[in-house]
Amino acid sequence: MTRLTEGDLRGLDRRMALYDAGLLKITGLSLRQIAAAAAAVPEETVSERSSSSKVAIVPITAGEGLIASFTGTVRSVVEWLRFPAVVTVGTDVAGIAEGTASGAEILFMADDHKFIALNLSTGAVADNGEATGRGFVAALEGLARGLQGRKVLVLGAGAVGAAAIASLRKLGAAVALYEIDPDRIGRFERVPGIRLETDLKTALVRYQYIVEATPLGNFIEAGDLAAGARLACPGIPLGLTPAARTLLKDRFIHDPLQIGVATMLMMVLQK
Repeated sequence: MTRLTEGDLRGLDRRMALYDAGLLKITGLSLRQIAAAAAAVPEETVSERSSSSKVAIVPITAGEGLIASFTGTVRSVVEWLRFPAVVTVGTDVAGIAEGTASGAEILFMADDHKFIALNLSTGAVADNGEATGRGFVAALEGLARGLQGRKVLVLGAGAVGAAAIASLRKLGAAVALYEIDPDRIGRFERVPGIRLETDLKTALVRYQYIVEATPLGNFIEAGDLAAGARLACPGIPLGLTPAARTLLKDRFIHDPLQIGVATMLMMVLQK
């Protein structure tokens, strides 16, 4: 899991309305709709559970420790989705005990290696990597107005990229992968229907739809892309250069936390 920084999260809790309006403008879907689609949860289930499923976000001090604004930002996303949420005063095991005692049904917790949501009633667990991959594919489907039969290039086959590949295949997309890690490439060499690309520059210009799921920043220029290219960019930091971001404007989706957190919540709602 990529470790976020204070800079990545600064002010996100105060910009949820603006952020959601931007998603709706470019994808035709709200954050709640994107997350529900990614988790395959009916809207009526979300509405029914939102009034009764309390969420507790537990600060975890293990490893490199707390990012001060992390738990508050997670709470702002959960509350924007109209679920009651609280950040526990206690940390670690004490925080888990506090959240459970407060009547929370769902816990969010993150350390240096894992960020999960846990449904205490059902035992369902959602991992942020999988949720982020699924969520950004749902957002890209909105941006593309459908992905069935479309050729989609995925950059990176870590947890997020692998989840994106699985989601794209379920949607009927024709998936291609560019990855530099031989071990990760090996996992997909014999998977039917997945094209392996070996040259990044050539691949970028051949695909109109791209999921950028790498930990690299500022390596894609607007001139590297096909005309009219549309991108879902869950990678941290963002792979597009500042100039490319300006030129692409409403043709790419990127956030450090919101889509992943929203999808995690939806994934653990199902009984």
